[in-house]
Amino acid sequence: MNNLTIPNLDTIRKWIDEYAKRVANLRDEKEKGVELLFLRDAIHDGLSYYRSRGASLDPEETRLSSFDALLDKNAALFIKIVGIKTLKKEREKASPPPERWWWWLDEKARERRSRKIKKTITTVGIVAAVIVVLYFFVFRLPPAEQSYLDALTQAERLIYEDKIEEALESLQKAINIFPDRPTPYVMVGCLKEMIKESEEAQKFFAQAQNLYPSEVDFLIEKSNWYFKLNLLEQAYSSVMEALQKDPENLAALNLLGSIYEAENKIPEALETYTRVLELAEKQGIETMIPIARVKIGLLQLRLPLSTPPSLPPPEEQ
Repeated sequence: MNNLTIPNLDTIRKWIDEYAKRVANLRDEKEKGVELLFLRDAIHDGLSYYRSRGASLDPEETRLSSFDALLDKNAALFIKIVGIKTLKKEREKASPPPERWWWWLDEKARERRSRKIKKTITTVGIVAAVIVVLYFFVFRLPPAEQSYLDALTQAERLIYEDKIEEALESLQKAINIFPDRPTPYVMVGCLKEMIKESEEAQKFFAQAQNLYPSEVDFLIEKSNWYFKLNLLEQAYSSVMEALQKDPENLAALNLLGSIYEAENKIPEALETYTRVLELAEKQGIETMIPIARVKIGLLQLRLPLSTPPSLPPPEEQ
């Protein structure tokens, strides 16, 4: 940045206000591409210039860091709006250094997705392991039941290790042992969707659906496994289909709230959990009432901050 292009501090503060407003309203960034990232570059260069000359910039940097954190947190949403191909293309043109993290939000989102899948599968694996132990030592499972649960547990472990083909083989073993149990069919269908084998996925879904007492139960189970694999769009579509058939289904509504949370759609999640609380009280489902209240309380703390309007452009000096 040379002396002819150095903005005054009021201009930089205006840029920070504009940046804050746009980050807080990311959904409005559609069609604007990566303008937000170029704005962040300009703020970085301007603050660096004044910082190198001893200026005190604590208020500006504190405000900026708050909305940097919000952009970082909503990386997946930003990538969805801007488009991963567009971001990569513009990044190649700009050639930003690695420390300008805002140009690498796609990598951050990918890493978080990977960690989330691993965390979910780990949790599910631990629960499954506990169930296996309880059944084996307390109820003395028959050999076929034990083999079936072993196959499911092994499949979940292999999914955690990103060994999808081997996981599919374990699920096929479970199907061979008990072909009348729907869960392995649903898991295979969701995995097939994840690896873009949609026709095969539909075959397994069709087999699974015939084994459930109702279509709503099938749709909820399918949505649940999509959610565990972080296939949020598919999870949303499936659970909404279930709710069209049974609008007051608490399991479906609770899962919908979890999907909204994962997508950082806090107002939608709050509205959904409020509905869960109302129905739980109405239906006398006491176990759901405290859960819904806790989720509502935690989500209220995550509501986005309001931002002041952008300052008018400074007069030319």
